[in-house]
Amino acid sequence: MDIVPPHTPPAVLPPAPQPFDGDIQDRYVDSTPSWPQPARPPADAPNVVAILFDDLGFGQLSCYGGPCAAPNIAALADNGLRYNNFHTTSLCSPSRAALITGRNHHSVGFSAIAEMASGFPGHNSFMPKSAATLPEILKQHGYSTYATGKWHLTPTAEATAAGPFDRWPLGLGFERFYGFLPGEVDQWHPILTSDNHRIPVPEREGYHVSEDLVDQALRMIRDQQQVASGRPFFLYLPFGAVHCPFHVPKEYIEPYRGAFDHGWDAVREETFQRQVALGIIPEGSTLPPRNPGVKPWDELSGDAQLVYARLMETFAGMVDHTDAQIGRFMDAMAEMNLVNDTMVMVMSDNGASQEGMRHGTTNTERFRNLMEMSVEEMLPQLDELGSHTTDPHYPTGWAMAGNAPFRRCKRDTHRGGNTDPLIIHWPAKISDPGAIRSQYLHITDVYPTVLELAGLPVPTDVNGVEQMPIEGQSFAASITQPSAPQAKHVQYYEMLGSRAIWHDGWMAVTWHRPGTDWDDDPWELYDQRVDYTQAHDLAETYPDKLRELIELWWEQAREHNVLPLDDRGRDRFVDPTRPTASEDRDVYRYYPDTSPVPNVSLPVFLNCPHSFTAKLRLDAASDHGLILAQGGNLAGWALIVKDGQLVYLNNYLRFSTDHISAPVPVGKDIEVTYSWEPTAVGEGTATLSVDGNKLASKQHMSTTPRGYSMVQEGLQVGTSWGTPVDETFYTGDFTFTGKLYWVDMRTNKAAQLRLA
Repeated sequence: MDIVPPHTPPAVLPPAPQPFDGDIQDRYVDSTPSWPQPARPPADAPNVVAILFDDLGFGQLSCYGGPCAAPNIAALADNGLRYNNFHTTSLCSPSRAALITGRNHHSVGFSAIAEMASGFPGHNSFMPKSAATLPEILKQHGYSTYATGKWHLTPTAEATAAGPFDRWPLGLGFERFYGFLPGEVDQWHPILTSDNHRIPVPEREGYHVSEDLVDQALRMIRDQQQVASGRPFFLYLPFGAVHCPFHVPKEYIEPYRGAFDHGWDAVREETFQRQVALGIIPEGSTLPPRNPGVKPWDELSGDAQLVYARLMETFAGMVDHTDAQIGRFMDAMAEMNLVNDTMVMVMSDNGASQEGMRHGTTNTERFRNLMEMSVEEMLPQLDELGSHTTDPHYPTGWAMAGNAPFRRCKRDTHRGGNTDPLIIHWPAKISDPGAIRSQYLHITDVYPTVLELAGLPVPTDVNGVEQMPIEGQSFAASITQPSAPQAKHVQYYEMLGSRAIWHDGWMAVTWHRPGTDWDDDPWELYDQRVDYTQAHDLAETYPDKLRELIELWWEQAREHNVLPLDDRGRDRFVDPTRPTASEDRDVYRYYPDTSPVPNVSLPVFLNCPHSFTAKLRLDAASDHGLILAQGGNLAGWALIVKDGQLVYLNNYLRFSTDHISAPVPVGKDIEVTYSWEPTAVGEGTATLSVDGNKLASKQHMSTTPRGYSMVQEGLQVGTSWGTPVDETFYTGDFTFTGKLYWVDMRTNKAAQLRLA
């Protein structure tokens, strides 16, 4: 069955109010009623499900030749289509922004993740109203729109419970949302949001967020289906998997025991050979050399091989656990008789991640603070991998293997960073199940494709705002026509300073080393019409072609707000010019029984002189609980009352835990103060006071030098959200049982100590 292209003219949304076409007389019996008709897409508009993996490489799923079985996804591929030339931006938030807006990531302010935003139009993370989202368009044409999973598209200044909420999911077109706003979560103890409000961390036995996301998605769909409204639905299901932390039930890891003992070089070669045999990559392709900085497996120590293999086993188990949830979802769709008329897309947001660094880690807070873990540190934890006591990530060598047959990884503009799986399953329309499509696609192309398949126009005006042009190209024709012509002719790439440009089969690409001169970046040139894997650099053979493409890149950069180029790394996370959620004040006041304030939304106090003063009352010697905390079991600090003592706890990235304490009186209102005076970056003197009297202090107490991640809780007052900072002192929510009035913070960010 051929897909009919949209036949309606450009639209203005919302549609104009419907005129009353009944008849009104003086009396009801003489009048004719007429009811407003809800907006509806064409009768054959499909349901659409967009399933997005995080950090899944091109060469990791078995249906793309990889070592991870993922049988349910393989079944979708066997009964659908696999695209082998689908591209993303090479980083999560930018890809997500491009997916839901149909515009390039710089065009909508997402050069990188929101936590790295800077004050330029292509980099500020403030998605403009002139780029109305796909769910907004679908909703206004009668679709039900739901999202369950990772969001990561809200500016850090707007990510608190104070809002504004117009760049949260419900403000950008979704009618329902259940998931998490930041870029990652503890999969066992996630930071969750339902619609526009935080909800308590689930504490039930055996809970896992991937399972919860599918449960919630099915609940939304069943709610819609049982009403029999006739409306199609759009479901966006972006898992937190398989981004670190690699949290997965042990029964999914066990089948992979020993599967990776022969190492990443062999697994990469095996994946390459299977890809050729499956037709995923062309016959005659060449596997490029090992990535720079990755050691040959045979040169590693026995302990290193053991640790690295176990980390990869954990990752593979997480892939299969997520796959099992997709299987549950499809089984439920079949029970509701929805599979035939639903287009399901499975894709990833970027290539496999190198963020585990050389050795991998069991605590990704270490990566964020640029502190590698050693093999010796991880050896005692191998049996805990995947559990709530670890936060694992594999070494960069496994990312290289996971991106086979390409060079480099997530965050890079070579194909290893931006070439990803795309599977489309749609029984009603696909007449050649199991086939492979090779049209060059970009994640911006999904938006116009869905609109075309739904028979809907690309709007020129939405909610009174004139729309910028759609920059993606529909690939709807390729679903039913294997040889559909190539719709796209040019696509630029830029990520954290690295750059690339594709134009009618040719690609120029350069990897930029931060801190080096841009003009010294060596550009490579590939003819991808005959060199699928970017194995043969033609820069010296065709210098004129290379110059032409470099100039085209600059033209695209100027057109799409790519400039200025910015190769700052961690400094972008602490950009002092970026707005915070709080206005500058002398005193910031926080209250119990409130939502935590995300780390990225707090006023600056890292490595600054600062203090927290709490007004409270203990009515009995047995009163106890958390006053305030930041972070959790990977790294963090907390101020608590326990056994008649005021206690400051510090968890220094699990290198060490420390505390100081002082007695607190009972039966009267008091003010307790924890103050911090930095003596070096990541180190300072902690002091406890009661009613202005200093009672305890300790020098040389280390803290995280670069702060806490998205996976860790923000500032918590009166109740612990998520994992405890030190479970030898408290567990669970540890809610304060006395009277806690407020907590005041004072900070001197002008005196902040900065890393060299």
